Amino acid sequence: MHNFRIRLVRGTRVKRGKAFFCCLAILLILFNFHGLTAAEDFFQKIGAKQIKDNKGAPNFCLEDLNGRKVELRNFKGKVIFLNFWATWCGPCKEEMPSMEWLWQRFKDKDFVFLSVSVDYEGVKPVREFIEKHRYTFHVLVDPKCEALDLY
Repeated sequence: MHNFRIRLVRGTRVKRGKAFFCCLAILLILFNFHGLTAAEDFFQKIGAKQIKDNKGAPNFCLEDLNGRKVELRNFKGKVIFLNFWATWCGPCKEEMPSMEWLWQRFKDKDFVFLSVSVDYEGVKPVREFIEKHRYTFHVLVDPKCEALDLY
């Protein structure tokens, strides 16, 4: 991934990844204040189409780094940020600081951050990576890519 920079505010430069998460955060805040109608208007303006069957996100159950089972359906009604990544993926590692910033910014809201590692080696390399970089968001492990295949 190239290290492009974009200008958000006069005199301020941020990396593309952080800019994306800043925009996402702003949208979340706007939707929270203006309700569902504002969200529907926004998606209509950008040409997004509503899913007709409205089945919702496919459920999955994975273990976190401490061996606790986490099931997606337990977060129904909350804003969920679902991210699939791996310790060997360069762009994934590059976006991690922005994701930590997003988590820190919204962790006290009705916001769930689920980071799903698809490392085939399991928990050990993932735990080492997360601890080394001191990330605090919730990490699940999907070594067989079962949840990933649902999406």
